[in-house]
Amino acid sequence: MRNHPPKFFRQLLTFYLFCFGLLCSFSQDKNKTEHVILISCDGLRPDAVEFLGEKWAPNFYRIIKEGAHTHNARTDFNYTVTLPNHTCMLTGRGVLGEAGHAWIENSTPKIGQILHRNKKAYIVSAFDVAHDQGLKTALFSSKGKFVLYDLSYNDRIGRADTQGEDNGKDKIDHYHFNAKTEELIKSFTESLAKTPYGFSMLHLRDPDTAGHANGWDIQPKSVYISAVSKMNWIIGKLFDFIDTNEQMKGKTALIITADHGGRLRTKTHTKSDEKLNYTIPFYVWGPDVSPGNELYKINPSSRKDPGDKNPKYESDGLQPIRNGDAGNLAMSLLGLHAIDGSTINSKQDLNVKAPQKAEGN
Repeated sequence: MRNHPPKFFRQLLTFYLFCFGLLCSFSQDKNKTEHVILISCDGLRPDAVEFLGEKWAPNFYRIIKEGAHTHNARTDFNYTVTLPNHTCMLTGRGVLGEAGHAWIENSTPKIGQILHRNKKAYIVSAFDVAHDQGLKTALFSSKGKFVLYDLSYNDRIGRADTQGEDNGKDKIDHYHFNAKTEELIKSFTESLAKTPYGFSMLHLRDPDTAGHANGWDIQPKSVYISAVSKMNWIIGKLFDFIDTNEQMKGKTALIITADHGGRLRTKTHTKSDEKLNYTIPFYVWGPDVSPGNELYKINPSSRKDPGDKNPKYESDGLQPIRNGDAGNLAMSLLGLHAIDGSTINSKQDLNVKAPQKAEGN
């Protein structure tokens, strides 16, 4: 006659197996991303990437294949210039309106000029959220006017950290400026090797500089196309670093977008109602991103492809994907809450994972 385990032990074994499965499920749902790098390719038009194609822009196409993207994202509705749009990226706010960040200047700030004094209220940024949660932060820029953010979030001006351990008022642990982007990426990767920042921003000026000097000329060997090729080279350098760094490999997400496009004849991009100015790319790559997806296709309930238009923020219906989505997307990938006071992607509902198909479909 066989000895069967008592009913109590069978029930206990079933309970432990259930708990183990639940823990595995939680482990799978938890974000794998520990580092997010927000890259702004200043003045990058998406059709320039398409013109180069996979042969001449393999690193952009690596992101397209391994991550999620759209070539029909939008700038802010009212402004298609640098500082207003980068402030959108970092704060999750549009420029104008009661909830807007209100920064419309586009030059190096004068003494005493900071975001909060201009708005007459503190404007929380992605740097605040990440830093207050104990993550290291950094800003590497190729334009000197980005000192605006270092001035606005330093140890004198930054808000007090009231969440858990006090990580201080200086929300940007490291700020570095170098107009030469080949030197900037070297400094950035060397700094990452010492301090794998939880959230960092890398600004690259070359397409904008080329566009202003020679126009946004989408032709073989044009100065502008050469500058976009340089962006591909820099992204390749960053991939090389991530792929060989044990602290960041498999734990790092990239968000790449632009502040505006530009036109050939005018050599400028200030008209915010011009399609070539407000149409920008938006790329996401990393361990929590499903490969090979177009962002509008996997966000049918929260975003809508605008076609050729740039809808107002208060328009009826769904909004397009904007560069202002980047800040809250970065926080979401890191498992952090949305930026206080933000209005763009404040629900953190920009999905970068394709919905799983039900079995049998």
